[in-house]
Amino acid sequence: MAWFRHYYCCDGCDGAWQAEWPELREDDCPFCRAKDVFPYRTDDWSLVIEEEIDGFVVLASRETADDDPDYRELGTFPTVEKAQAFLARRM
Repeated sequence: MAWFRHYYCCDGCDGAWQAEWPELREDDCPFCRAKDVFPYRTDDWSLVIEEEIDGFVVLASRETADDDPDYRELGTFPTVEKAQAFLARRM
């Protein structure tokens, strides 16, 4: 399942916040409670690379993800370039 980090800025109070959801969605402002604020930017976090002690791990959000991405490991690579190349081949 896709997983996204959304970035919001409220027109009413200039409050800014981030939220993660499995789809593109509006959110309510946590500061002034304005309804249906649309994100001004969204990052796709369905596939991510994390640095670990033994290399770079490629993670994918599970199809069953609902309240969190519930990542599964796809592979570990010695360099970030090799991890990126692996992801590029998957797309």
